[in-house]
Amino acid sequence: MTKLNMVKVVPAVILALIVLVIAYTSMQSMRANAWYFHALNIVQESDGALSGSSLQAAENAITLATNMDPEHPHYWHFLAHIKLLSLSGIDSTSSEQSDKVKQTYQQAEQALLKSVELRQTWAQTWMSLAQVVSYQEGPTERVYNYIQQAKKVGPYKLDIHLGIIQIALMHWSELPPTYKALYVNELKLASKYGYKFYDVFSMAEQMNRLPIVCLSLQFGSHYEAIRGSWMFNKYCG
Repeated sequence: MTKLNMVKVVPAVILALIVLVIAYTSMQSMRANAWYFHALNIVQESDGALSGSSLQAAENAITLATNMDPEHPHYWHFLAHIKLLSLSGIDSTSSEQSDKVKQTYQQAEQALLKSVELRQTWAQTWMSLAQVVSYQEGPTERVYNYIQQAKKVGPYKLDIHLGIIQIALMHWSELPPTYKALYVNELKLASKYGYKFYDVFSMAEQMNRLPIVCLSLQFGSHYEAIRGSWMFNKYCG
């Protein structure tokens, strides 16, 4: 082959290889997206009441999505969500289940760490990471740092305020001063959301921490609107 022909052929080969790589990557991305939506549909259709087989099918589907497109942060977040769904109905205090619970939390944590590694600007992922680690460690400095990351990228999101309040209420008996100050601040911020503050009452009731929230709302002019609402009368009256 002459030098001139080589000059013509080499760029063509390189271009063909680039096209093949792009085509393969696009195909993998589309397949991964299809598996993600398959997992999402299973979870949504169950309305939170997943059977063992449905849960396994959803986990298998989202695992395939992460394998095909490991650079997609939302797939990793959703994998963690499904892992946590598998703990519903399990007695976390049971010694027989403790190893499974511990392993599941660790797997969810690793999936969330991968998600924030790929996308650091999604507040809910940082919040989920803080919650998952708090289940394992309690109100530690590491959890506090994750909370601060969530607040940094999502300072005006009600879900972030709710997540922080939930962590504080969960560990109320062992809460250090920094967390108590954080709880007070987030409760004040959540009170600015009007009727959406209902989510705080609902969450506290589910956690059997309603008396703590009701007592907290008794003091301060910033809670006047809440104290005069139907929500307060319903939950604290």
